[in-house]
Amino acid sequence: MRKNLFIELLRISVGSRLAQDSWLMNRECSAAEWFSVLEEAERHAVVGIMVCGLDRLKTCGAKCMEAMPKELMLQWIGEVMQIEQRNALTTKVCGEVVGKMEKDGLRCCVLKGQANHRYYPEGMGNRRNCGDIDIWASPVRGERLAVSGNRLSVNGYRLSRGAVREVLEYVDAHWERDGLCWLHCNFTHKSGVPIEVHFRPSFFSRPKYNRRFQRYFADMEQCVERVKIDGVEIPAMRVDKDVIYQMNHIYRHLIDEGVGLRQVVDYYWLFRRFSDERLAVSDKETVMEIVEWLGMRKFAGALMYVLHELLGMPSEYLLCEPSEKDGKFLMEEILMSGNFGHQDPRMGELASGSYLKSRVSQAVRRFKRNMRFLTSYPGEVIWEPIVRVEHFVWKKRLC
Repeated sequence: MRKNLFIELLRISVGSRLAQDSWLMNRECSAAEWFSVLEEAERHAVVGIMVCGLDRLKTCGAKCMEAMPKELMLQWIGEVMQIEQRNALTTKVCGEVVGKMEKDGLRCCVLKGQANHRYYPEGMGNRRNCGDIDIWASPVRGERLAVSGNRLSVNGYRLSRGAVREVLEYVDAHWERDGLCWLHCNFTHKSGVPIEVHFRPSFFSRPKYNRRFQRYFADMEQCVERVKIDGVEIPAMRVDKDVIYQMNHIYRHLIDEGVGLRQVVDYYWLFRRFSDERLAVSDKETVMEIVEWLGMRKFAGALMYVLHELLGMPSEYLLCEPSEKDGKFLMEEILMSGNFGHQDPRMGELASGSYLKSRVSQAVRRFKRNMRFLTSYPGEVIWEPIVRVEHFVWKKRLC
């Protein structure tokens, strides 16, 4: 019953179910059930979004709200206020960092995260749990990047052999880098907001589809539009491109570590915006051609099932025919994994001790997890360990 209550409240929150038409209007819910719902919302990082459903039920005088403990409501409201404050800070930092990077000669695009606020209804975007800031960055050819400080010559930025190294050296010149992988480098802003600077938007493990994906997103200028988030202007992915990119993002997290409802709710509002702006059947057919070209046809059917069954997205909005078999498997993984798989009870703790022991433990855990997806997405699972080694070698050569 906990899951049913949680899912019903989630549907009311996104507006696919009217509060006055919900079975919660006439059902008594115990305090224990409400505490369980908050716990589930925290697992999936949708606490702020779901308070919208509580407001609607309260306005309608739903019977289920009568037994909600006052201390629980205060705790929920307190968490939402913290989310709103965090969003305000993250948006401000996003605007500042992107503005600096663009001024210094980098072409930028803010990926997912704060850029997703534009898809949400007014008043809901700032209640979305925010994480780090993802910025896809690339040098503008023919220009020199400005730097400050003593890490590089103050007379200008020395162009390096590759765009990746140029971006990496720029980050090192301005911030204290604390991580690097094939996809991005990262640092923590002085405000405490973590930032990832992407060399590439994302990737596939299967070489054939990864080459196609990198080709599709090769020209950043064709992918970006200027948008305003709470008065802060940022470059963000065009909606039609974002439908492809964030489908890949969910797909990657499913295979890599786990995906929760926060990413699915993001995609729900993204796809509602896409469908509202592009009502022609030909637009969806064009997107599906790209989805199939990138090898995500099966996953798209599963994702459409989840959007329809879990969040109540109307059939006319769906990109393709939902796949019940693949969709049920995906939905089970999402509900079990929690946000980024951090709350997945099936995942054991990493071994403590030496660095090598920890890395081996992590590799074994990842291998066991990926075996669940072998029959559904064999290409990604088989190529994943090979690509991981390739990325490791790439990193060593770069450094």
